[in-house]
Amino acid sequence: MSLNFRRITCYILCICQVLCIRPQYRSDLYCYYMKDCQQYCPRDGFSKLDTRYLGADLEARDSNLVDMSSGSGVNGFYRPRSALARAMYEKQHNDRYLQEFDQNEWYRVNKDRLSPELVQKFVQLYPDEETKAFLSASIDKSSWVWTQIWYLLAKAVLRHFWSVTDINGWLGRGSMFVLSEAQARALLRPVSNNVGSGSLVDVGAGDGEVSRRFSNLYPRNYATEISASMRKSLAEKGYKILDTETWHHEGQFNCVCMLNLLDRCSKPKTMLRQARDSLAPGGVLMLALVLPYKPYVEVTADHKPEERLPIEGLYFEDQLASFVKFMREEAGFELVSWTRAPYLCEGDFAQAYYWLDDSVYVFKPTPDK
Repeated sequence: MSLNFRRITCYILCICQVLCIRPQYRSDLYCYYMKDCQQYCPRDGFSKLDTRYLGADLEARDSNLVDMSSGSGVNGFYRPRSALARAMYEKQHNDRYLQEFDQNEWYRVNKDRLSPELVQKFVQLYPDEETKAFLSASIDKSSWVWTQIWYLLAKAVLRHFWSVTDINGWLGRGSMFVLSEAQARALLRPVSNNVGSGSLVDVGAGDGEVSRRFSNLYPRNYATEISASMRKSLAEKGYKILDTETWHHEGQFNCVCMLNLLDRCSKPKTMLRQARDSLAPGGVLMLALVLPYKPYVEVTADHKPEERLPIEGLYFEDQLASFVKFMREEAGFELVSWTRAPYLCEGDFAQAYYWLDDSVYVFKPTPDK
């Protein structure tokens, strides 16, 4: 047997092995946003979507959520035998569901479960052109077969040495999307006098793709991030990198962004105090939090936070109201505006993209705190 033939055979076996990995591993988000698998937080007491399609963090948290792709093709009529053909068939099945899914559902809330104050400050958003462009790019990228195989192989090896955050930074994948520039402007409209001057700092910025989309609303942009590979990506995007421990001593910021940070950091209450101390007069805190609230800290041994936010409730709206109450009574922030939006992530072999339910807020410090 020739050396080249052996080498090709080895490559094929490696690819087949990766494609045959248990579905919950093959469908990892591979993203820097790491947390325990989450149960869906329904608006009406039950999930309106099949749990296979809820786009939860699938970072190998085995049993809490059914994999989006695990039930594909098992309708009793057709299931390809080839691992590669089966993966492609399952992806086609899942992507067909995404094409038929009403994306407006991401932005809807049950106003009957909200107080008049929360209804008044709610900003209704829709999937705009920038959102659709991200989804379109994710669909295209998920169809790059050999690129996706490379991601799977690299992840299978590197996960034994690096964190998911570092791996994604090195691979340049797993980018996220929360708000477009137009959507961010809509949320900031009640404090529009604060926009256009001063500085913005994105705390726990990851690769910077989330805040990059509206970073030009402020002329000076800063960021913090513990991952070395992500810091390199941030520097390439023009952010000035601040120390993760002393960033709040660096000056007064017109906008502090904590986008999907509080449920994956060890001390969220401390982070909120630091944010309040670092705000310039008239400054605002832009904050995003996935609901249901289920914290997962990547860097601690037990993956639990030292400080837990007192968020309660079964429904999305109940947890949102509980969080806003905590921010007002304990953290010293007054709600300016809020919305519901999808926390989108680039997809993989199993599916073109994933999402979580995000609650997004603009807060300002209360004067009596």
